[in-house]
Amino acid sequence: MRLDIDALLLRELKKLQEKEGRSLGKIVSELLAEALARRKTAPELPKLRWVTRPMHALVVTSDKEAVYGVLDRSDE
Repeated sequence: MRLDIDALLLRELKKLQEKEGRSLGKIVSELLAEALARRKTAPELPKLRWVTRPMHALVVTSDKEAVYGVLDRSDE
């Protein structure tokens, strides 16, 4: 099997190899395993905070004509 690795990445891997004294295969396997594990875990979603406030209606909703009057009004 042949694996093509970007030249810049290969240089970084070789630096790691010299620093850690491990084989390239072991370093690449470890880094790939970490990357694949991160992909499998779902990102943590931020907690939803639901904010509510009283709306204080500006029209009496039981008055049908008042509601239609507001809906038909053009505020442009």
